[in-house]
Amino acid sequence: MERKAVKIYTASDNLQAGMILEVLEKNQVPAYKRDLGAAGIMNLYGGNSTFGEEIFVAEEDVPKAKELLEGMGLEAESEAPEEAQN
Repeated sequence: MERKAVKIYTASDNLQAGMILEVLEKNQVPAYKRDLGAAGIMNLYGGNSTFGEEIFVAEEDVPKAKELLEGMGLEAESEAPEEAQN
């Protein structure tokens, strides 16, 4: 079975992305982040980046993930599914 990854949120920085991933994982929603622009380099050398981080979950986990984001006071993005990169 092929799993699709869906972007649910674009975090403003690495710190916000980390908090979101922690909440998702603590609620049994596997997720990963993808750096935007030079975020990876900035995170490595500066400890944080303001380039942004995209948060992805499996398509079947989107409803639960959106509910968790709303509980954090964040509004989930709506995007068509894309191929899982894991």
